[in-house]
Order: sequence, then structure tokens, then C-alpha cells
Amino acid sequence: MKKLLPVFVLPLLLILLCGGCANSDRYYGIDHFSIREDGDAFREAMDALTVDVFRWYQSLEGEDGVYLMHYDLFTAETLAEWKAMGLYQTVPDEDVHYYTASVNYLTDRGLSLSPEEQDLVAAGVRLYLLPESLSTAETAALRAFLTEDALLGVDGDSLIETTFMSVGQIEFRTYHFDGTLEVPGGEEISNPVIYVADTANMSFFEAESLVATGVQDGYIRLTEDAYRQYAGDALPAELQEQGLTFRGLSSMSN
Repeated sequence: MKKLLPVFVLPLLLILLCGGCANSDRYYGIDHFSIREDGDAFREAMDALTVDVFRWYQSLEGEDGVYLMHYDLFTAETLAEWKAMGLYQTVPDEDVHYYTASVNYLTDRGLSLSPEEQDLVAAGVRLYLLPESLSTAETAALRAFLTEDALLGVDGDSLIETTFMSVGQIEFRTYHFDGTLEVPGGEEISNPVIYVADTANMSFFEAESLVATGVQDGYIRLTEDAYRQYAGDALPAELQEQGLTFRGLSSMSN
């Protein structure tokens, strides 16, 4: 007769065999950095870190599992307030579900861009994909709002200069997609407004936001394979010195 293992041993064996796989994350993001300087030195160190993170991501852009993925909800109430404050001349009447994504994330998710669209993005043209379900009036309002938003502050001082900041070219396309896009920390979303993000077509806002931490605020997302290949000890020395760390999104507090 075969001897049976005690019941409590089986879960332990499974954990050992999978190497802790139950705790693995689909995506990792920037969780922390440490700047020890004070006063003006703090600002200078923060500026340097912001540029270093942008350059680091730029060097990896398009690699397997190195994505940009970020979601914002602009409610109708907030949009109306912005218009009343004079920030925008035109705003949509309805909520805007705004999704920032890199070309490779969209492709891997099943929403492929045409070769012409990919060339536009790489050349620094700011490309927006609008759901084909929108009415003519909704499309017109979104185009006006997104154009204003993209050009807001483009002539001001910026830590990082991109091609878009020089040319200011914007293109719109409509899209149909039966799938969904992932919202870190939330449910998946369908038919948002999509800004197809590339380091060439960023405004100062995205370029300086790549350093953002957390589930909801962060932009850079690494798959587990990409995390092991590019983060941790593989980070450039200047990022390690500033204590830049990545963590699985499920273990972040915000």
C-alpha cells in the first residue's frame, strides 16, 4: 500500500514547486524613490531624477513587456469647472475616459495600429484614437478639448524637450475594438479616448510624469519578465543611487 503524505505537507510542496508563483504580479510599477537633499538641492535632485527616468524608459521603449499604461477619468463636473476657470475654451458635456498607452501595449492587447499610424507616433505626432461610436458633435468637442490640452504650456520651460513640443502636430483617428484595456487597480475599460504615447510625442506633462509612483498615478508598467530584466540591479547606477524601486501593483498601497 502506498504511504500518503500528511495533509499539511501538500500545500507546502506546491509552494516550493512553484517558487512562490502565487505571489507573482502581472505588472510592476515605480513604487518609491529617495531624495535626501533639502531646499534648492532637493529640487535639483528631483529634476535630475525626472530626466533620468525619462531617458531610461526611452532607452527601453518598445521592448517586450515595457509598457506605458495610465487611466484618468475627467468628469463632466470637473470639465465644466475647468472651463469656468478659463483653462479651456471647449470641453465635452460628458465624462471623458482618457487612456494613455504605448504602441506595444495596444498591440499586445489586440488593438494594432497601422504602419502609417506607428510612423506618425514615432515622428512625434500626437495621436488620439476616438471611439467610432461617438456622435459628430461629441467628436468635435473632444477634438477641440484634446487639442487645447495637448498644447497647454507647450511653449513654456520644460525639463525635457520632445519632438512634439517643437512641431505641435496632432492627429485624430477613429477606432473600433471589441476588447478591453486594463486599468491598474480597477476594472477593465472599453472604448476610452486613447492617447498613443511615445517619448517623441509627449507634452511636458507626460514626459515629467514617467517618474510618478503608485498604482493609479504611475505610467511605466513592466511585466514580470521585463521587471527581472530591466529593474532592480539592472537599473542604471544613477537610478539605484536615488533608491528607485519597482514593486508588483498588487502590493502597492495606492
